[in-house]
Amino acid sequence: MAADGSGTHRSVQAALEALPAAGGDGRRINILIRPGVYREAVCVQGKAPFRLYGLGDAKDVVIVASRYAGLERPMPASATKAERQEVSEQVRRVALPDGCQVPLGTAAPLGPGAAATGAATGAATIVSTSPPTYGTPGSASVTLLTDDVQLQRLTIANDAMDAVRAGEGYPPGAGEKGGAQAVALFTRGDRLQLEEVRLLGHQDTFEAERATGRPGRVLVRRSEIRGDVDFIFGGATLVIDDSLIVSRAGRRQAGNGGHVIAPSTPQDEPYGFLIQRSRWLAEPGVPPVSISLGRAWDRGVTPGTWQPGPAVPNGQAVLRDNLLGPHLTGWAASTARRPFSTDGQGANRMAEHRNQALPLAAFERLPDGDGWASIDDGTRGGAQAGLDAIRWVRTRSELDAAVALGDVPKIIAVAGRIDLAADAAGRPLGIDAFRDPAFDLESFAKAYDPATWGRRAPEGPLEDARRRSARKQAAQVMVRIPSNTTVIGITPDAGFDGGSLMLERVRQVILRNLRFSDAYDYFPAWDPQDNGHGEWNSEYDTVSLREADQVWVDHCSFDDGQRPDRSEPIVLGRPLQRHDGLLDITRQSDRVTVSWNLFRQHDKTMLIGGSDNHREDRGRLRVTLHHNLWEAVKERTPRVRYGQVHVANNLYVVRAEQPEGYTYSLGIGYESRLLSEANAWELPATVPPRQVLRVLKGQRFEDHGSMINGQPVDLAAVWAAGSGPEPVTLQPVGWTPPYAWRPAPTSEVATRVRQGAGAGRLW
Repeated sequence: MAADGSGTHRSVQAALEALPAAGGDGRRINILIRPGVYREAVCVQGKAPFRLYGLGDAKDVVIVASRYAGLERPMPASATKAERQEVSEQVRRVALPDGCQVPLGTAAPLGPGAAATGAATGAATIVSTSPPTYGTPGSASVTLLTDDVQLQRLTIANDAMDAVRAGEGYPPGAGEKGGAQAVALFTRGDRLQLEEVRLLGHQDTFEAERATGRPGRVLVRRSEIRGDVDFIFGGATLVIDDSLIVSRAGRRQAGNGGHVIAPSTPQDEPYGFLIQRSRWLAEPGVPPVSISLGRAWDRGVTPGTWQPGPAVPNGQAVLRDNLLGPHLTGWAASTARRPFSTDGQGANRMAEHRNQALPLAAFERLPDGDGWASIDDGTRGGAQAGLDAIRWVRTRSELDAAVALGDVPKIIAVAGRIDLAADAAGRPLGIDAFRDPAFDLESFAKAYDPATWGRRAPEGPLEDARRRSARKQAAQVMVRIPSNTTVIGITPDAGFDGGSLMLERVRQVILRNLRFSDAYDYFPAWDPQDNGHGEWNSEYDTVSLREADQVWVDHCSFDDGQRPDRSEPIVLGRPLQRHDGLLDITRQSDRVTVSWNLFRQHDKTMLIGGSDNHREDRGRLRVTLHHNLWEAVKERTPRVRYGQVHVANNLYVVRAEQPEGYTYSLGIGYESRLLSEANAWELPATVPPRQVLRVLKGQRFEDHGSMINGQPVDLAAVWAAGSGPEPVTLQPVGWTPPYAWRPAPTSEVATRVRQGAGAGRLW
């Protein structure tokens, strides 16, 4: 069918009326709807099985109407016979067809958001006045009163309340206290399936019911449902899987909350609503903890009179394995004011299982004034993400799908530990999965032994095979994070093992509450001239910034996992290095804040500026490090070239016999200007204070207010005093932080950092 006449029918209703009646041979009839907006109210009753599906995306095919519960029906009680006939013809054309209409003067049921009257076990009713209103079910844009229906790739909307903002602009008969119920889809049938369907409304968007004495089973998958009050409700057996459930903003007056589900399952029915593997999110403007998960719809029960009984409504629902946004709070009292309780005579039948909360922190941007990343409009990451770009990631394939969104603003909520060196099924991949058949470490060592090969760079078949192996591993374990992205851990173990996050040529990235571990390189490169005696060099940092701008790394934890380099063998006379940096910031990266992180038991921890030869780094590499805990790490915390780096309120814990040893903390490299303020060191007696600095061709350094073992120290003065008979004086850095944040007193650093640094301590 197509609105332009290019199909067999111009309207959805006409196509459905052409279907044969139920009871035939049972074959399903397919009806294709071409893209367009079909403004009509649709109802189908007692038809043969059919599939109604759109051509293209669900957003391309829209069925929409504008009726609402308080809207007067176009057939007044005072009408003459001729007038009734005229209005009846009009209703046939623009509203519900005959057979789906509620006859004039009969009861119009109420939805869960309206005041109820009548007996506790009866249907809530209103007595028709002249003229009557549509009521909640009668407001539906699409009504299915038939079995065996499939809907796919459609949008079904009710836009009756779209113009209402902050409680103003309601149409006649509707208001904050009632009449605004406007159903998009009403179902009363069995074996109904919705796939890739969008249901859009405000109050009472989707009503799923069962016919008396018959099952009413409905399955909704990979779909979207939007509303603001009781927008998934009814007495059917409803399963919603892998879908997006959105609480809408703007219609109601400030201070009015809402509810998501309102099941009205009869007490003697065991199965009501099951909603699983779905994302419950909100439009911008919905306040935190303002929307309840739902409430029981005690259909027809006067407030305060609910009593248990076989046919009495007692909504049943299970919510499991869902992602719940920060706008949500717990269960609310029922529509009959029955307090939510899990025991006693009035116990509710609604429960949660293994749901995960999406914290408000996922939507936060870097606070103003918080380090270099806060300047020039600051760092927001993916805070402006649309709802489709808020992704819940539990597996590598889900991570890849989220990253594939590209540079659109996005929030990646990581729920669990993802092994980047695992296959699609989550099975860990070892060296054999990446090794080129021509590569063998023992043969490589023999071929390039400096005693025979000399100090030339490796070349030839074995080096080529190593590089092919390394490229294959890199393709698996390196994940490139796009611009405008927030990656946040939402479970205690959330993070990444066995690989590296690469932020290269990107801007606006936030990493928070993540655990990074064991970026293990199976095929490190051999450089026979490194340090004069040759070194093995690993390729992977757990996080690497290259030409990255406006980045915030906050409340993360970094380590080498269960395979530290100290357990590796000596090959070619040097330790085989499997791990490079934990967090390296190089290649013109700029405006970076690193705060409240934990770095543990590592060798080359953080490099800011990759080479003295990278002169293009001048004027960049502006980095703030504050409130980080550097625990039992060897060196480079950080080692700086070129950059204006502010290191403040950090805690350095050096142990007498730490596994990686200790050489220095702050590396003052070529053309660097490192400003140290109010940092605290805990050093064993074997480490002299002067050792916390190492001058690596740098000339500018300042320290103010730092302490070693609780005693004030001027690190620049200590360095100068220990530099021999001709003291080497470090020059002032020549800059002051251009942002508002300033260090806290040094005496508070150890306690505050120990309490707050690292993953799992953000909220």
